[in-house]
Amino acid sequence: MKNRKIIFVVCIVALNLRLGISSIPPLIGLIKQDLLLSNFQVSLLTSIPVICMGIMAFGVKRMQQQLGRDWSILICLILLTIGMGSRMVFSNYWSLVVSAIVIGFAIAIIGPLLSGLIKEYFPQQTGLLIGVYSISMGVGSAAASNFSLSLAKNSWSFALGSWSILTLIAGIVWFFIMGKQATRSTFTHASSGFPLKRSQAWKMVLFFGLQSGMFYGVSTWLVELLVQKGFSRGEASHYLTLFVIVQMFFSFIIPVLMDHWGSTRSWILLCGCLILLGVGCLMTTVSLLLIIGILLIGFGLGGYFPIAMLLPLQASDDPLEASLWTGMVQSFGYIVGGIIPILLGFLVDIFQSFDVFLYGMISLCGGVLLLTIQGRGYEHDEKSESSERDDSTAGKIHRAK
Repeated sequence: MKNRKIIFVVCIVALNLRLGISSIPPLIGLIKQDLLLSNFQVSLLTSIPVICMGIMAFGVKRMQQQLGRDWSILICLILLTIGMGSRMVFSNYWSLVVSAIVIGFAIAIIGPLLSGLIKEYFPQQTGLLIGVYSISMGVGSAAASNFSLSLAKNSWSFALGSWSILTLIAGIVWFFIMGKQATRSTFTHASSGFPLKRSQAWKMVLFFGLQSGMFYGVSTWLVELLVQKGFSRGEASHYLTLFVIVQMFFSFIIPVLMDHWGSTRSWILLCGCLILLGVGCLMTTVSLLLIIGILLIGFGLGGYFPIAMLLPLQASDDPLEASLWTGMVQSFGYIVGGIIPILLGFLVDIFQSFDVFLYGMISLCGGVLLLTIQGRGYEHDEKSESSERDDSTAGKIHRAK
């Protein structure tokens, strides 16, 4: 029964981790028109939270030590509610930027700590729980992508701020389920901080950053690309929702399949090839191929995100170490991932074509595949190499005896 409650709170908290970001893209056209913004400026509204999620994830360890994991998550849910709710009251550009920073900070702390909670309560089922985590975020993203435009009939600021209701509910649920056991405990552990000297961790950072950049690039610019190709903004928003739903579905299915078939390396290669094929379809103007392309990219990125989330958990030995590995991967990775949509928006302004974002997708996916092909694979790290050396040495000693 206790574990069921934990699964429930993981679901309801994860549901809220993308609302403040995914609610922006369907409304980009309205925000641009109302506030007279360039593509570069409006891209900051989705990229700033992601970059903040990276920069502010460095505070995960200190906040967990000072407040404890459960109180830290509760406080950040309150901040998330304030950041999103403020958009209903303040609707100028700089207030949106400030709210994006608050949202990014809250998500930066919640994400790694939620991974640590999964590591603590489900050490033998991390793949399944990361799938649950991913699909819950996907449900939130799909809801925000699909309904934000409808909510904007009153105003786009009302549409953005209304999602704070779900975050408030999540905070209340977290308080009543986890609040009783939440303590201001200080952790003592041999692990002194982020695994900055581990080459395996930096591979994970690069992988996380590139896949994150692709996801937020698609989330930010897919609607505008489809509008450029002749779709109405309403139709384009529905196709963005289709992408999010497909991505959500496979973000649950693929980590479950990984527990039974194939290696991490093979799944990365498969997902990458599907993304490249999907991008090729988006370069056409044929409606059927465009839809197929959206489905293929959703499949590929649906696999990439849970893989990126699962790798730090596999490399760690306990909940605190899992939070530190996840914190490092997400901190540097989200900084990279947040810069990419900004860069794409800048290039779109220069070339006056949203096709530029497709060439960027090819480059990013090619980087992931090149790293995977040339490297030994993300699933190998110094721990396993050290273990293999120790086993080999022990074997030699045994044979000598």
